[in-house]
Order: sequence, then C-alpha cells, then structure tokens
Amino acid sequence: MILPWQLTETRDGFRNRWLHVTLDTVRLPNGASYEYTTIRRDKPGVAVAVLNPAGQLLLEREYRLPVGEVIYQLPGGLADVGEDLTLGMRRELHEETGILAGELRHLGSFWNNPASSDGQCHLFLCRDFQESAATRHDEAEFIAWEWRELSWVKARVADGLIRDRVVLCALAYLWLAGEIA
Repeated sequence: MILPWQLTETRDGFRNRWLHVTLDTVRLPNGASYEYTTIRRDKPGVAVAVLNPAGQLLLEREYRLPVGEVIYQLPGGLADVGEDLTLGMRRELHEETGILAGELRHLGSFWNNPASSDGQCHLFLCRDFQESAATRHDEAEFIAWEWRELSWVKARVADGLIRDRVVLCALAYLWLAGEIA
C-alpha cells in the first residue's frame, strides 16, 4: 500500500510573479525525514486547441529559453488568480493571436509535472472564432502562429519535432472527445 507523506514544515525558497518555490520537510512512510523542493503555481494554466473549418490546428512558434529552441505550442498562458478559466483563455488567445473566441469547450486538465510542481493546465477546444488583427504580447513574447493540418501535427509529434506537453495532451483529449481520429 502506498501511503502519503506527512508535511512537517514548509519554507519559502523563491517567489516571483510566475511561481513560488518551497522547501518542504516531509516524513516519509518509513519514518525518515526528507527535504523536497516544490514549484508551486498560484495561477492555473490555460491552453486552447483552435480548429478551423478545414480541420487545421492553430499552432504558435516561440523561443523557449530552458530548452534553447523555437518550439511549437498552443495559445495559452496563466489565468489570473480567481479569474474564470474561460475568460482567462479568451484573453490569452486574443493577446497572442488576435483571435476572438466564441464558444469554448473544456476538454480536461492535467498536472504539468507532478514530481516537482502543483501546476495544472486546463485545455479548451475552440471551433467558433473570429480573426482580428490586434495582438498584445507580453514584453518577452515574440510569437508567430500558423494553421497546420492534423496529419502534419501528428507526424511532427512522431518524429520528435513537437514535444510540448500541452500539444501532446491536447491531441490526446481531442482524440478522447472524438474530435480527431
């Protein structure tokens, strides 16, 4: 039987507007004391799979410093504390792409990396939208976006070009919802 760990102490390690790192002292099931580092997220992540009438998926390209590459990803970001997730998703989609979302359908949520973080991401589907020209990127966002055939996206996952967890989870949720084959 797997037993939960007992949290005995939490100390702040670092905090900024994106995350909060804690140093957690826990008692393990065998009685030993252990220090665990946890990345905490005060804000939930949101992302959206936008599918156009031709069945193409909207993908963004953006440089990501931790992996040192320009990657393919879905539009998204962090909802504000207490903000309705669909409102946060609408805001992020419009800021990054200029697209105004109509109806959004919640596909599901997942933990970003439960071994080191309590962060969650909520995935949405959008088929109802209007394109507009205005975007409002954050100061460190340099984003390009494009429509891609789902067969192309699947092939890029298979060959390792697309490795972003949000894209991979979105494909799984779209498949489970019967939206894609």
